[in-house]
Amino acid sequence: MHVGPVTIDYDILVAGLRGDTGFTSQEFIDAMSFSLKYLRKLMGADETYQPFIIPGGGTSAMESVASVLRRGDKVLVVSNGVFGDRWKAIFNRYSVAVDVLKANPGEYVKPEEVEKAVEEEKYSLVTMTHVETSTGVKEPIGEVTKRIRDKVDLIAVDGVSSVGAETVKAKDNQVDIYLTASQKAIGVPPGAGLLVLSERAVSRLSEESVAGYYLNLKNWVDVMRNLEEGKGSYFATLPVHLIFMLVKAFELMEREGLENRIKRHERVAKGIRAGIESMGLDIVARKPEAYSNTVTGVIVKKANPSEVLKAVVSEGLELAPGVHPALAGKYFRIGHMGWVNPNDAVTTIAVLERVLKRMGEPINLGEGVRAVQNTLA
Repeated sequence: MHVGPVTIDYDILVAGLRGDTGFTSQEFIDAMSFSLKYLRKLMGADETYQPFIIPGGGTSAMESVASVLRRGDKVLVVSNGVFGDRWKAIFNRYSVAVDVLKANPGEYVKPEEVEKAVEEEKYSLVTMTHVETSTGVKEPIGEVTKRIRDKVDLIAVDGVSSVGAETVKAKDNQVDIYLTASQKAIGVPPGAGLLVLSERAVSRLSEESVAGYYLNLKNWVDVMRNLEEGKGSYFATLPVHLIFMLVKAFELMEREGLENRIKRHERVAKGIRAGIESMGLDIVARKPEAYSNTVTGVIVKKANPSEVLKAVVSEGLELAPGVHPALAGKYFRIGHMGWVNPNDAVTTIAVLERVLKRMGEPINLGEGVRAVQNTLA
């Protein structure tokens, strides 16, 4: 129950067990073509969007967004935590100006705040984080885009901890760049960054870009187009074996149905939160509308979060440390994404009850498991 990499389905792992399968093989070309097409569906995009699958992960996908920026452009970063702040750290390396709207820990930047900022200043790009992995807080993307779409050039959304588990509507919400990574809710090992770009965003790929070489999407766009059309193409080596695993994951998603997949994540998340609250613990996300389907931050009053993480491992459970500096030493995180099921929620709460009780944390022993069961029944 880590926030990523998540536990991988064995059928997905086996799909990557191949010997000499090169990036010029028809087998790989077909796998890339299928994956690129399915990525549009996963992102809620249509044929006007260009999909990309590039080496790396969420951060490489984020940095590749510099491909649409030019010297002197101004960027507004909407940050709800550590990974929202990463946008600023990335863009500060380039010849662009960066402003930041920042929420308090456990909260999200309100749509009206973003609207006010873009009314007062002209921005080439606004970036947001759909689900902030450091806190589990969800930004209301659709509400924000309705308010700012006609006031900014481009909108980019980090969906690293949302795509595959939350409703994502790139086209309907008029988002120009939606990105994610392979190792989160998609449920594949780490190694790929996945993006879709609108026609408006693709038109900004040019020699005037401030981007470097490897993550400059201008160098990848023709490769992606060719591979989707079933033609071999090369710029740099793609994560070949991971792509075969991605195909299997997408096949499993299609079999389950994306709506059913989102409902499963929502059900598991509700069960875990019910268990945490019934134990008497607080959740980092302060309002229910900010709860996500993928990550829950848990605040402890007495126990040392680091010791909790060590203890649960001995019980067969892996959780994630808290990484928000403002909450250092006060919380840990539960990841509930990918191939999680209701039994995982019950197990997680049961283990936490035992561990926290032994550590002297004031909890309502047994009430957490009861609440999970009642929520899932």
